[in-house]
Amino acid sequence: MAELAFKEYNFKKGSKTTVYLYQNSIEIIQNRFLGKFNKGKLFQYKNVSQVSLKEPGFASNGHLIIDCGTTDSKKEKNVYTIEFSKQEKDLALELKEMIEDKVDEVKNQRVDSAVDNFEKLKKIKELYDLEILSAEEFEDQKERLLEK
Repeated sequence: MAELAFKEYNFKKGSKTTVYLYQNSIEIIQNRFLGKFNKGKLFQYKNVSQVSLKEPGFASNGHLIIDCGTTDSKKEKNVYTIEFSKQEKDLALELKEMIEDKVDEVKNQRVDSAVDNFEKLKKIKELYDLEILSAEEFEDQKERLLEK
């Protein structure tokens, strides 16, 4: 079953872009000529390193820039840009805040998970030291925790 978006943003004046926010990811679809050449990008919140906003000028559109760092294999930057008009500035600001909130939420979940795994690792080490777990059982449990 496909994941349902909890929020949708439509930028009609600037780059004609639709952004779907999911629980763990963002999808950006740039609408092209008559919908025939739409270009979609899907990426995880955990990959977002920075979200910045360039204000619209007197005669130019603004830009919401989502930076996902570089790819390991190609060493090229993954930067996604959403163009918006002056009338869509509030929508762009709201989207920026939503993305930043989700990125913070994901980072906090990862920290909580690491702390939980550390606590579990301490407990199985204590069981091993008390000779309740064998060396083989300890290593097996440790590997399971470190895989998460």
